[in-house]
Formats: sequence, structure tokens, C-alpha cells
Amino acid sequence: MGLNYSYVLLIQRGEESRLRTFLSQVGAIEPLPAPVGTCITLTFPLDPVLLQYLKQAIRKRDGASWKRAFCFRKSAYRDYFPTDTTGQLHGIDLAFQPLAASDYVFVSFTAPTSTMSRLFQHSPSIRRWFEQLSSVLSAKAAFLDLEAQGYDFLYHQGQFVTAIFPEQVSVSIAATTEQQICRAYNALFLL
Repeated sequence: MGLNYSYVLLIQRGEESRLRTFLSQVGAIEPLPAPVGTCITLTFPLDPVLLQYLKQAIRKRDGASWKRAFCFRKSAYRDYFPTDTTGQLHGIDLAFQPLAASDYVFVSFTAPTSTMSRLFQHSPSIRRWFEQLSSVLSAKAAFLDLEAQGYDFLYHQGQFVTAIFPEQVSVSIAATTEQQICRAYNALFLL
């Protein structure tokens, strides 16, 4: 089985409708029949990692008719490049999971493939996009769930942070807020 990395935000339940409105303005939301859920398309500022990913996706789709890199024009592929400075990702899984006995909800944006998972991990513009989204929504926390590798925190209580926690976060009385968030997330999503 492949990688399925997720950007995860912990937001107040009251922010869900604001998030859905924002996502429909910057992309597209497509509810799918159960058990699939909701699929979204998002547009991100281009960086070299995202550009390479999209070129590979076009090459895979077009096969032999792929235009060589030296004559590559983004304007010929508007379904991948809405503008010359942005790239669009299709098929991101969106899920909402309320945190029990709390006014918060985990929102996960899951890459459906290993290739997109690696893109989530390595693209600086995608990371910045999720940092900005976390700030706009006043998220309590945001992190990249790297499955067996752990959690890469990027936002915590109004601050941009860099903190990586292993998947198996130990339980202790003096556990940090980030560790408590990891355990709560594990209990909800990794049953």
C-alpha cells in the first residue's frame, strides 16, 4: 500500500462553514458517494517541486504525445496551470472529524497517491499555503501527518512552528499540547 500523507488542521467547529466557503472560492469541492467522501481541487503558487509533479502528471496522462520540456508551455495545460504562476491539484480527499467533548474538529486534506504525498512533504508553496490557511482560520494546530514517520507541525496557537514528533507519541502526565493533539488525532483517524 502506498503513502497517504495528510495536512491536518485543528479548528473550532464554528470555522467549518468558513473553511468550506474559502475552499470553494480557491478551488472546487466535489461530494462523492459514500464511503469515498469529499474530493477537492486546490490551486497553489508554483514552486519547482510542484512544477515537476505537474509535468510528470501531464507526461503520464499524454504518454507519447507529451511535449518535450524544451517546448513546454503552461498555457497549453490550463487544467493543470490555471495561470502561469499557479498549479492545480485534483483529487485531494477532505474529511472532518469532530474531537469528542470539545468545540474543535480535525480537518484532513489527504493526498490520494504516494507521489502526491511526497509532493505534500517537499513543496514549500503547499506548506506555506496550509500555514496561511491555519492563520486565517485561527487554527489551534496544523501538521503534516507523515504516517509511520510521525507528525511535522507547522502551526500552533497562532505561531508558525517547526516540530516533528514520532508516530508513537509516548503518554506522560507532562505531555506537550502537540503530543496531546497527536494522540487525539490517532484515536480518531488511525483506528
